[in-house]
Amino acid sequence: MLKKILNPFPSLPLRQALCWGIVALILSAIFCWQVGLRVTSLTQVNYAGGSLASATLQQVVVWLLFVVVLYVAALIFSREKVSFVDVAAYNLFARIPFDVMLLIFAIPMVRSVTGLVMDGSMATASEYATTLLLIGVVSMLFAAWYFYWSYKAFAKASSLRNGRGVSLFIACYIICYILSGFVMRFV
Repeated sequence: MLKKILNPFPSLPLRQALCWGIVALILSAIFCWQVGLRVTSLTQVNYAGGSLASATLQQVVVWLLFVVVLYVAALIFSREKVSFVDVAAYNLFARIPFDVMLLIFAIPMVRSVTGLVMDGSMATASEYATTLLLIGVVSMLFAAWYFYWSYKAFAKASSLRNGRGVSLFIACYIICYILSGFVMRFV
C-alpha cells in the first residue's frame, strides 16, 4: 500500500490518471476561485483572486506549460517513442499533491497569517512564527511529494530514469518555473 502511495505510476492506467487529474484540476480551480487564490507560477499562489474562468485558465496554463517543456525534452533525449498524451495525463495526476496542499488555505488562521506576510507586514507576522513554521513544514512535505510524483510521471512517460532523467527533469522544472512566472502575468 505504501509503495503505491509513493509511486502509483507503474500500475496506474493512463485513463485513470487522466480522469483523476482532470477532477483534481477542476476542484483545485473551484477552490482557488472560492478562496481568492491566484496561480502566479508553476508552484506559487497569491491572494489576487479572480473569476472561476480565470482560476481554471491559470491551472490549465501552468499544467500545459510544464507538459510541453517536459514533452519537448523527452522527444529530444529519449530513445523511445514518447506520447504527448502520456506525458500530459501522468503529469496532471502528479499535480494532485500540490492541489491538496492548497487546502491549507481553507484554514482561516493560515489565510490571515499568510495574507499578512504577502502584504509585507513582517512585524505582525513575526508574532505568528509558529504558525508560519507549521505552514512551511506542511508545504515542504507536499511540495516534495509533488516533485517526486512529477519526476516519476515523467520517467514513466518518457523512459528517462536515473541520473539522466533526474537532471533533465530538474532542468525542465527550472525552465518552466521561470517561464510560468512570466506567462502568468498575462493570464
